[in-house]
Amino acid sequence: MLRKLAFLLCLVVVASPALFADIIFSGSGSSGTIAPGQPFNYNFDGNFDWGVPGVGNGLATWSGPTIDEFTITFSGLPHGVGIDPGSLGSGCNGGFSGGTVFCASPYSQPWVATLSNNDTSITFMAQNGGDLLTNGDQFFVNIDLTGNANGAAFSGTWLEPVPEPGSMVLFGSGAFALVGVLRRKMLL
Repeated sequence: MLRKLAFLLCLVVVASPALFADIIFSGSGSSGTIAPGQPFNYNFDGNFDWGVPGVGNGLATWSGPTIDEFTITFSGLPHGVGIDPGSLGSGCNGGFSGGTVFCASPYSQPWVATLSNNDTSITFMAQNGGDLLTNGDQFFVNIDLTGNANGAAFSGTWLEPVPEPGSMVLFGSGAFALVGVLRRKMLL
């Protein structure tokens, strides 16, 4: 009995990182839906941009787990077209119609934006754990482009927060205490 319980406990500890899996998505075309059911639009406001639900198209409602990071990579962009580095971090206070920004309710702090891959990839990360995107929150993603992307393909991930090491230590301590109590009861 004790061996079966210890084996089950080991399975739970080993499987726990899988509980924090990434939500991977991809798409192309002028508009559509990405995982986990979020709408996207190219050039919704008549300018060269990409957004969820579309730049100038209001707010989207998140229908997934808590998120603290988001990455998107565009592929197949026309020559010379990329993410506009001059529009990064315009802020949430300007609303859902300006600049390259990712904001989650209550919009008190925009997420930090970092460009890579010759301005074809961008990562947004919550600042100091603030304004995380949680199920039911309203949010928007704006990405200004330097030219017409013509509905180019893109892929990306929504990333869940990794548990703090202290939480894992606390979980492990409780699990070992439980095994110890059960073992003592079985020996008596």
